[in-house]
Amino acid sequence: MAELHQNCVLRLAAVDNNRLLSSGLDQVTALWRVDDGELIAHLKGTTEPVHCLSVYYNELISGTTNNRIGVHTSMDQEASFSSTKLRSDTFKGVLTCMSVLPLNRLLLLGSDNGTISLLC
Repeated sequence: MAELHQNCVLRLAAVDNNRLLSSGLDQVTALWRVDDGELIAHLKGTTEPVHCLSVYYNELISGTTNNRIGVHTSMDQEASFSSTKLRSDTFKGVLTCMSVLPLNRLLLLGSDNGTISLLC
């Protein structure tokens, strides 16, 4: 596998049988081919380390310890990226894990204080 991350790898997530996502402390999120370990795309937009990755169809939803949720509209170099900070009155603590519920696209979020939140 080619080396891309300049620092600690924080998270790995399978997209499907052929692709894998990685995120690192160096603020890089990358998409890899599983069969030969080659880099497919470096997903741009994040300005802080991503420690939560969730795939919803062809979108990538990411989360940071700064409680910022980001969305890449696709998994390629040309994907648009948007992010929003979770409001402290909506989400207490520091984001530690995240999952997208596939039927209704709600976010299930876990925090460092043991709270699990469901956000629309």
